[in-house]
Parts: sequence; C-alpha cells; structure tokens
Amino acid sequence: GGFEYFPFYKFKEFQVDIEATGQTRNNILPQWPKSYALTADTLNRQSFRVTRNKIVVRSQHLSLSQLESLSYIKSSSIVQIVNSRTDRRTVIVDSDSFKKYDEGDKLYTLQFTISYTDEIPSQTI
Repeated sequence: GGFEYFPFYKFKEFQVDIEATGQTRNNILPQWPKSYALTADTLNRQSFRVTRNKIVVRSQHLSLSQLESLSYIKSSSIVQIVNSRTDRRTVIVDSDSFKKYDEGDKLYTLQFTISYTDEIPSQTI
C-alpha cells in the first residue's frame, strides 16, 4: 500500500449516470370522468431516480513507463481526486477491463471513468 499522485492535464468529460429509476402505476378507474380527457393524469408516474456524477479522465500522450504506472489506478481500491492538501475526494474507478497498449505502439494514452461516491440529491414521490 501507499500513495502516488499523477497530474492529468487533458480535458475531462463530465457526465451524470442514471443508476436506477422506478415507476408506480396509478389506478385511474375510481375517478372515471377524469381518466380520459385533456386534463387526465398519467397512468404511470416516475416515483424515484438515483443519479451520480461521473468524470471521464483522459491522459495526454504517455511514455510506456508512465502508462505502466498509471494503469495501476484501474486496479486500486482507493482512488482520490486531490486538489490541495485539504481538498481531496475519494472516487470509484470503473471496473471495466481495458487494453493498455498494442505491441508496436509508439504513443500511449489511458482513459477511465470515475464516479463520485455520493448520489445527486433528488426527490422521491
């Protein structure tokens, strides 16, 4: 175990991951006159949504030794975004398999997705 830092200078892509949604079905028959008209309510209603912020991180061109070192981010169980001594945030790196490089490559890059550990606040009906 230990800590190592790697600065990333390439542009990041900010995303919102929708992890789960739920719907409830309304029984509209007890209010028959209001069931089918311009003012009718819906039969299905979304009752919850779980979302999380994600960032796609891309490296600039790397040497083979830099690529080898950075690829350990994908296998680390604790990864943090560190902006300063007092500003750091633990994130989760995607668990997808990835290709480090092809034999004969001269330029190397690395890309992975990180998710924040907290959910985006949302309403539940």
